[in-house]
Amino acid sequence: GDTVVIEKAGEVIPAVVRVVLEKRTGSETHFDFPRQCPECGTPVVKEKTAAGEGAEWRCANPDCPAQIRGRIEHWCARGAMDIEGGGEVLVSQLVGQGLVRDVADLYRLKLEEVAALERMGEKSAANLIEGLALSKQRDLWRLLFGLGILHVGAGVAKALGRAYPSLDDLAAAGATQLQGVEDIGEVIAKSVEEWFADSRNRQLIERLRAAGLNFQ
Repeated sequence: GDTVVIEKAGEVIPAVVRVVLEKRTGSETHFDFPRQCPECGTPVVKEKTAAGEGAEWRCANPDCPAQIRGRIEHWCARGAMDIEGGGEVLVSQLVGQGLVRDVADLYRLKLEEVAALERMGEKSAANLIEGLALSKQRDLWRLLFGLGILHVGAGVAKALGRAYPSLDDLAAAGATQLQGVEDIGEVIAKSVEEWFADSRNRQLIERLRAAGLNFQ
């Protein structure tokens, strides 16, 4: 219920500058931020930055169904791997039916499995399977962006794709080396290093390799 002063931060994001205290009437209510993920009930944690504590709260459970769906939707998005038909409704069904748990599982889907889903005919299923096949040859930066590494947007993914000839070369780089890349600061470098150091993520990479995705 507060009145606030905002300003444009960066490109479009509105940043709250201050609360206009003189406009308070007493009818304002305190907002209690959720302490548990609304989907899986895991306690939420505040992100850490180079400067200390950040502003964003996140569910700490990598197996949270909402996170699984979000990662797969992001992978399929036009700005990432651009997979036709991989939208929110289909992804929700794929995860709900236990057919897909991560992005590598997408490449094991069979036409008849997809066609059997609600509101999915054979033509729509064929489009998805074809889209998945086409995505295997996408540029490396799209794969990097699609992996959903924290702080790695499309611009950073392109910078990393220019700096390293392959995904394996990037995975072998440490945070110090990564900071030598244009547009890569300490926070991004540490995030990339930590992502590739995680055993689950390394297993995911190997499954994507086995599926035939372009790592060059």
